[in-house]
Amino acid sequence: MSFYDNHYYHLNKRLLSIIGQWPYQSRLESNTMLGITLFFTGSLTFLEGWGLVSGITDLSIIMENASPMLVNIFIFVKLLNYFFNKYKMKELLDHVEETWKMMQVGPRNEILRSYAEQNKVYTIRYTLALYTMWILYSTTPLIVSWTYKLLPINATYTARFLYRLEHVCDVDKYFNLLMLHGFISVFYIVSVPIAVDTMFVLCIQHVCALFEIIKYDMEHIQGSDFVTLELDIADDIEYHKIIECIKLHDQAFKLVPVGNTL
Repeated sequence: MSFYDNHYYHLNKRLLSIIGQWPYQSRLESNTMLGITLFFTGSLTFLEGWGLVSGITDLSIIMENASPMLVNIFIFVKLLNYFFNKYKMKELLDHVEETWKMMQVGPRNEILRSYAEQNKVYTIRYTLALYTMWILYSTTPLIVSWTYKLLPINATYTARFLYRLEHVCDVDKYFNLLMLHGFISVFYIVSVPIAVDTMFVLCIQHVCALFEIIKYDMEHIQGSDFVTLELDIADDIEYHKIIECIKLHDQAFKLVPVGNTL
């Protein structure tokens, strides 16, 4: 069982696995999931671009197609950036696991648990918020279409899709197929920022935990009542605590640039 199968970090693992960016995935699984993500993201962007180019003279088409297409491009850049910094994420996760192994009991462990719990809460809230937006956005055409079918409205209704495509293909004919494709595509588009941003939260929370541990250790270092010219460093517990605090401080600062790459 992997360390990241614990309830604090399991959701982070699953989110990154969906887009094929979990550092500990097998190469086959990672490439497969990444390929699926790129296929749906790319195909949706292509269709939006096709509709935009074909209706470039229509301002309403430009407005309705350009916005989601720009969002898709932003998501693609975000995914690409994470892909090229994936090795840094592995270093971060290795450090997190090593820190937990070093501090399995005591007040230090309680600090780690506290910040890990905060990370879990933030991740769940962010995930629920964005996936709720995904469902509401993706199902809007269906809800409107069903409303016109079920309610006695005396008006002719032409199915409206997530973006303008009716000028290049028969949207009514392929409505269900396009809706299925759009639903899955938007899921992967939303999954990218969820996975990457929650990884950023994990990094920040872990660094904060390290600084909190340093604060705790420094506050509990006992001062000596006398000064001796011949220090016995090997048996000086407080000296070793200070050295350990310095090492933790150095490790925390090394992790800050990792978070900045996300």
